[in-house]
Amino acid sequence: MDAVDDLRDSIEATRNFLTPVRAGVWLRLAIVALFVGGFGTGFPSIPSGDVGPVEEQAPDVGTEALPEDVLIAAAVALGFLFIVWLIFAFISAIMEFVFIESLRSMDVRVRRYSNENVGRGIRLFGFRVFLVLTALLVGGTPVAATLLGLDGVGGAGATVIAALFAIAVYVVYAIVNRFTSEFVAPVMLLEERGVLSAWRRFWSTLGSNWTEYAVYLILVWIIQAAVGLAVGILMLTGGIVVAIPFVLLAVAFVLLLGDIGAVLAAIVVLAGVVAFALFALLVQVPVVSYFKYYALLLLGDTNGELDLIPDQRAAIRTDGGEAGSDADYEEPMTPADRWEREDEGTGQKEPDSESDWQADYGWTDEDGMDDWDDADLDDRGDREDRGEDEDRDDDQDRGW
Repeated sequence: MDAVDDLRDSIEATRNFLTPVRAGVWLRLAIVALFVGGFGTGFPSIPSGDVGPVEEQAPDVGTEALPEDVLIAAAVALGFLFIVWLIFAFISAIMEFVFIESLRSMDVRVRRYSNENVGRGIRLFGFRVFLVLTALLVGGTPVAATLLGLDGVGGAGATVIAALFAIAVYVVYAIVNRFTSEFVAPVMLLEERGVLSAWRRFWSTLGSNWTEYAVYLILVWIIQAAVGLAVGILMLTGGIVVAIPFVLLAVAFVLLLGDIGAVLAAIVVLAGVVAFALFALLVQVPVVSYFKYYALLLLGDTNGELDLIPDQRAAIRTDGGEAGSDADYEEPMTPADRWEREDEGTGQKEPDSESDWQADYGWTDEDGMDDWDDADLDDRGDREDRGEDEDRDDDQDRGW
């Protein structure tokens, strides 16, 4: 099954892409991974509200008791966060194509690929925003209605049902968002399509290979959970190692330099935070690359016309791109095997006697005049002459 075989091939593709290690390439990929790994993983957070009973959470103080300036500040803060989210989502949509193009070309050019994919990024951004708003509206409305007790709707049972419905909506949203990022976006890039057109193009492949993509979803979620745990442990350990020198330096500044040391300590702490963030992003680079290659390999295996990485596929598979085992691979021939095959092709066989050697290889001295053939000598050790009046070597034999 391609969805299983591609797990191994993705490791090879990721290794080929990231090695040899080049600092500039990894730093650029870390920037791209910040956006692709955050928004494009298929697991964004959707606030669904508290699922507890309404009776236990009924507030005693209404919103009218809050000062007006507090409400205004809260509204401004929420508006600011929403704008930041929109900007981040827009950049993420463009970086999705930057990352795919980098994997395809094996060359990371952030500025050039960004300029080339602004239009696609805008279309992908609009689709993602529509998808999020639709999921919030469909899944969040029943939950909000039960929590607020609108129109007599409430109670623990209704809240649980609404929460389960919201979870189902979220699962559908996560699948659609993941398929859009991992499979539809590559089709948009390959065939220069819009989002909906690329979805229609991919839909036939999905329908004819639905078992492959179902297994893909299961494996991705399982592996992401395991990798997420491992990455979390690595980040915790690495964070401690990174923090130690910065903490020691900050404490030394505070103890030795007083107020000026406090300012320097704040700068050192900020530098430590930046260093940890960079470390975390560098850790994400191979993870994000692996999952993206996994999706691209599966897409090409299920539909050869949608293969964005034929060169990488051929490089990691000795059978020229077919997934699975290399059963058709032939070991290189040894010289003995080559000679045997040539003999079979020409019909020659190993000579068994002197006559065979002469017959097979053209070594027969038909004219009796070759210097290397001892059979040309007469009983005196002289070379045989063509006629009675010819003696080619008698002068030499007699010492004349």
